[in-house]
Amino acid sequence: MPGLHALTADLVVEAGRPAGTSPFLSIDPAAGLGAKGSRHFFAILEPVEPVPGAAEAAADVFQRLREAWGHRSSLTPTAAILAAVQEVNRWLFESNRHAPGNPILFGLTCAVARNDDLYIVQAAPTQILIGQEGELYTFPELERWRWNHQFQADENCDQPLGLDAEIEPDIYHTQIAGGDLIVVCSTSLARIIEREPRDVFVGSDPDAAIAHLGRIAYDYAVPDAWAAAIAVPEAEPEGPKQGILFIKRVGGFWSNLLPEETANRFRRRGRDALSEVDPDDLPGHTHGRAGYEDWGTAAGDAGAPDDRDGESWEPFAAGADRSSSYGSHAGQELRDEDADFWRPAPAGESWEDDLPADAGEGRGGKLTKLLAGAILALSAAVVGVWQIAVHRDRTIGEPPDDGTLGLPRLQRYDDTIQFPDFTGVRRQLPRAPVSRRAIVAAAALILLIVVAVAFTIHNRQAHQREVQRTALLQASAQARQQASQASEPATAYAFLLAAQARIREAEPLGLEKAQADQERAAISQAMDQTMKVERISSIQAVGGIPAAPQGVTPRVFFGNGQLFIFSDALYRLDPNETKLVRLLGSGDQVDGQQVGTLIGASWGDGTPIAFDSQNLYLFDPTGAGWSRHRLGTAGSPYTDITGSSGYGGNLYLLSPGSGEILKFKSDDFNAQPESWTSGLTVEDLRNGIDMIVDGRIYVLLHDGRILDFYMSALEKTVTPQVVPAITKAIAFSSQTDRPYYYVADDQGRILRLDRDGKLVQQFMADKSVSGVPSLDGIQSMAVDDVLGTGYVLTDHGLLMVRLPGPTH
Repeated sequence: MPGLHALTADLVVEAGRPAGTSPFLSIDPAAGLGAKGSRHFFAILEPVEPVPGAAEAAADVFQRLREAWGHRSSLTPTAAILAAVQEVNRWLFESNRHAPGNPILFGLTCAVARNDDLYIVQAAPTQILIGQEGELYTFPELERWRWNHQFQADENCDQPLGLDAEIEPDIYHTQIAGGDLIVVCSTSLARIIEREPRDVFVGSDPDAAIAHLGRIAYDYAVPDAWAAAIAVPEAEPEGPKQGILFIKRVGGFWSNLLPEETANRFRRRGRDALSEVDPDDLPGHTHGRAGYEDWGTAAGDAGAPDDRDGESWEPFAAGADRSSSYGSHAGQELRDEDADFWRPAPAGESWEDDLPADAGEGRGGKLTKLLAGAILALSAAVVGVWQIAVHRDRTIGEPPDDGTLGLPRLQRYDDTIQFPDFTGVRRQLPRAPVSRRAIVAAAALILLIVVAVAFTIHNRQAHQREVQRTALLQASAQARQQASQASEPATAYAFLLAAQARIREAEPLGLEKAQADQERAAISQAMDQTMKVERISSIQAVGGIPAAPQGVTPRVFFGNGQLFIFSDALYRLDPNETKLVRLLGSGDQVDGQQVGTLIGASWGDGTPIAFDSQNLYLFDPTGAGWSRHRLGTAGSPYTDITGSSGYGGNLYLLSPGSGEILKFKSDDFNAQPESWTSGLTVEDLRNGIDMIVDGRIYVLLHDGRILDFYMSALEKTVTPQVVPAITKAIAFSSQTDRPYYYVADDQGRILRLDRDGKLVQQFMADKSVSGVPSLDGIQSMAVDDVLGTGYVLTDHGLLMVRLPGPTH
């Protein structure tokens, strides 16, 4: 229900990341949209080329457009909005003509609402989608933004704002109602909307539409995009009159299905009365009777019309046979053989038996008439139901120009149900008594027709599903072929995602599981080839590891050819890889004092080191013991440390909380630490999750980027060229004088990157092989690049992984 969620929502993506607001959107609050007396303004701009000053110019365009539209409230809506667009276009054209550099050109979609009328003015390139009554209308058509389509300013006579002094935008019109959804978006989203399901745009939930756009923008790695969704709120109910109107409509509909004469009798019953007439009370012959329908002989008023609605009337001449119109009852009219007038019959008399039988009249003739009547009645009912079902709003489109606007437009017509009038059919229906046999025959005939119609519909739907399945499978195969021909991994990945989407769409249409699995396997193989994925099965579980205390990040690292594990304590893995040797832990005594909760450990200058929030512990290999050194602080102990390393006898700590790298000198650990980065790159370091020191300092950030520092200065930032992109990096490993970085992320991947960030290989567990441990839930890793061996610490324990060498 629209009342349970917000009426507007927007999406802004900048450089592939969510952003706050966009200067290219101007959206009014949607409260009261479509109500009487309401006025709303919604607009989106899109720069044709990314030139400086476009954002500032967009603000001026919106302000001038609003003011120009508001000052023309006395004009018709179409004239007002067209004049406003012309005025703004002329201003932008003059600004471009007198300004140096590249001109600023905008695509525009502006939707203004007065009452329940929505007027849309559009100058490419932009996109608007309107969902009404289960149908989606797109302007322009989404096929225009196919993957390889590039906008040209003079293409198809399209004119962006600011290109020419005069502009001829497209204009459309529709009437909005509660439950409609309006979506405006940049063409970067329009290019991929066609490749994904679009059911969400015919709903009434703007949040769901924006969430869908955000998801596909992420899936297709869209760098910059902006969009807004507006829901038309439901109108307030008008009270009990609606129920009365509904009853009247239903009554009128059923009366239209009755034979005409019967329906007219029902309509006249309230104002006409049938009364018995005693001929003895009449002073003479009657030429017409008030109280019936003023029918008379030729001597009566032959030109007077009867009260049958809209029917031609002919007077009855004397001697006319009226036996087909009346039955035998008290007050029945009877023809006098000697006089040219009608007189009422006494009560109890009947003249029906005196009349000759109709030719062909009999049981067979009556049954034939009844069957014919049943067929005609059923035909009338089918036509009526069909008209009710389809006689709704006409499809929004571009009707032929009638000269009122001079431009193409769309139009929604009155949505009031117009019930059909079956006057011609009802006149042909027989007037015969209904018997049990006739009812059974009619019911059997109706049942036979219903079964035949149902069977036909079922076959047609099955054929349509088969056609759709075949088309989707062909689209999936075509997308795989396009992916194999793409030169960029991101492009190939987008095609393969589209192929997966086509298979998902085909499954509800009856696609066989074996066929779907076969196609998915082909897509998966193509993805592995495109993304340089190697699925490895040489993964061995070493054993379980004690859980680390809350707030402590576990680590594994190499030192002097041995593997060390830090969790609740510092351990060394014995050479046989069968047990852990505990080296230092909380509660141990060092230099006469108890060790606090260890928060980190790493390899120092030839020995392991560990530290708690206030002290550093160094291992002395000669005495096989530990020594304690007080760490200098600014008054509060260290808690938020995500990376540590010893180098040259010094201790380096990565502190995301302060956004810096702290350096403790070996000759005085108790002194205040030095801010090694000198306040540079603070914001990036706040996202640091791991660090390696080997004469240079490498810091892994949350988004997968690697900061390369030398001599306290940032020399370069390495961005992994990986598809799909890293969303959450977990662990980092590198060795001195080796050409590769190793990065693990939350998708169970180990990435081998060269020093420029180019992807060499992606390693993932081969889940198709039984018994292979999963790489999900990685916490830390250490890779021996020379031996091609990696130790990975996961949520389930310690794993040893054999990494194949690089492929060339």
